[in-house]
Amino acid sequence: MIINSKSNEKVKFVKSLNDKKFRNKNNAYYLEGIKVINEVVFSNNISDINFIFYSKEILSKVNNGILLLEEIIKRCEEQHIPMYEVEKNILEYVCDTVTPQGILCVLNKKDKNLISEIKNVQNENIFILDGVQDMGNLGTIIRNAAAFNIGSIICLENTADIYSPKVLRSTMGNIFKVNIFYEKFEEVLKILKENNYTLVGTSLNETKKIDELDFNKKIAFVFGNEANGVTDNVLSSCDEKIKIEMNEQVESLNVSVASGIVGYIQYKNKFLN
Repeated sequence: MIINSKSNEKVKFVKSLNDKKFRNKNNAYYLEGIKVINEVVFSNNISDINFIFYSKEILSKVNNGILLLEEIIKRCEEQHIPMYEVEKNILEYVCDTVTPQGILCVLNKKDKNLISEIKNVQNENIFILDGVQDMGNLGTIIRNAAAFNIGSIICLENTADIYSPKVLRSTMGNIFKVNIFYEKFEEVLKILKENNYTLVGTSLNETKKIDELDFNKKIAFVFGNEANGVTDNVLSSCDEKIKIEMNEQVESLNVSVASGIVGYIQYKNKFLN
C-alpha cells in the first residue's frame, strides 16, 4: 500500500525531523539519496536505520535508481528493516528541498562517549568547531575531516546542528566516517588535556605558521565562527595559535577552506612522511 496522506503518523514524524528540536527530542535524523542509502544498508550502520521512505516515480528518473532500489529492498527484507513506498508529493512535503532525491532513511543517532572515544584513539587529530553556523560549511568540514584522517569533530554548544538535512546533504555520505560530538568547552578542554592533546587555535592575528607545528603530537585544531573567528575564551586556552599564509590583500579564508588546508597539511606531515 502506497502512503499518500500527510496525516500519516510516519509522514508527520519525518516532517518533524526538519526541526532541530524534534531531532533532539527523538534522537533521530534522516538522510536522502539513493547512493548514500545504498552504502548505509550495506554497512555496519544499517543497525541505526529506523525505516525508509521511497518513491518509484522519482527513482525511475534517476540513473540506476530502480536497480539500486531493488538491491536496497532485498537487503532491508533480509535485515527486517521497514520500507514504505510513498507518493511523490509526500516526499516533496516531508523533505526540505524543492526536488527530493526519491528515497530517504530515518536513522537513530548513535550515543557516543567522548572520553572513551578519545582514549581509544591512537594517533588521530581532531577538529573543534567553535560557533560555525553555515550549513554548507559544516558539511564541507565533515568531508574534509573524512578525507584527511581526522577521527573526530567536537562541536561546541554554539555550533549549528550537524544533523540538519542541509548539512547532511553536503557531507555526501561522509557523516559516518567521522565521530561527531557536542560538548561544553570546559569539559572538552579537560578531556583533551588528560589525553595529551595539544590545542591549536587558528587566528589571523598570529605569526606562527602551520608548518612549524610538531605533528608527532596529537593535535586538536580549533576553527571559529565565520564572522568572528575563535572566541576569546577558547583561543586563550589554546596551547599554540597558528595562521595560514596567504596573499595579504585577502582578508580571510572561508572556514571550510581553512579546515581543508589544515587537514591536508596535517595529513601530509602525519601520514605521508
